[in-house]
Amino acid sequence: MLQRRQILIGAGAGLCTAPAWAQKSEPLPELRIVIPANPGGGWDQTGRAFGAALQSAKLVERVQYENIGGKAGTVGLAQFVERYASTPNTLMVGGLVLLGGVALHRPKVELSQLNPIAGLTSDYMVVAVPASSPLRSLKDLAEALGRPDYKATVVGGSAGGVDHMLLGMMLRARRGNPDNYSYLATSSGNDAVRALTEGKAQIGISGYSEFRNAMAAGSIRALAVSSRRSRYGLPALREGGIDTDLANWRGLFAPAGISEAQSQALAALIERGARSPDWTELLRRNDWVGAYRAGSDFRSFVESEMTTARVVVHMLKLKA
Repeated sequence: MLQRRQILIGAGAGLCTAPAWAQKSEPLPELRIVIPANPGGGWDQTGRAFGAALQSAKLVERVQYENIGGKAGTVGLAQFVERYASTPNTLMVGGLVLLGGVALHRPKVELSQLNPIAGLTSDYMVVAVPASSPLRSLKDLAEALGRPDYKATVVGGSAGGVDHMLLGMMLRARRGNPDNYSYLATSSGNDAVRALTEGKAQIGISGYSEFRNAMAAGSIRALAVSSRRSRYGLPALREGGIDTDLANWRGLFAPAGISEAQSQALAALIERGARSPDWTELLRRNDWVGAYRAGSDFRSFVESEMTTARVVVHMLKLKA
């Protein structure tokens, strides 16, 4: 279970005095954002966009970014805990992909060693094929997945991550044979696009923002989106007979060893950033869905999602 951190609010008794910069609403001098993935992926886009929004809103003077890729974020998770367990003004980007990675890889470092601060965005996956693919529509995809003789390599993000989960859920919905599909894990949407265009994969799954440019250029063809209803001008999987949906999300976590005052100050900073016009504009520009939630609401949400990730990884027999 995730470590619960009681939020103490109020004056007097010397409880949780916030840092001077937070009390005076002055810009935070420096913030470190650890991104447990290689540059170019969804976490990298989110972390750098939110850092830019904080600076544009004059909430932070300097932002340092640190990319640590590997195993659906679990390599970065381990290093974050090791290096920054009690370091203030430090955040790590995470989300459903990380939870899936923890469920699949079972690292020694657990989520109880993180301090969930706030959720930022929700996103949906796009299922796409190379422009030359014989699969021309969502109907073609649904029929192919249900055929016992159809085989394919499917490219997506990290093993155990949200793209991998969606593949398993699609196959389960169409009663496809998992043994007919190999999963090619990549570190970014750009790598997934390259695998599709170079013929290394027949189907690709990634976030809309990561596939958008290749879709616009015509190098890949999007067939469906993982939302409950049509979105981005694409039909939902359910509308083509693949009875499933899945939403990705991304948020921010702090070290579990920081003080309550430091935790409150970071939470206040993130809330101000998430409600700023600068962040609203970045959400619009990247076609992300704003999904801000914080405090006990976010912690409970992460706990629930961790349970879901474990169940999905076990039920679908996903393998690293």
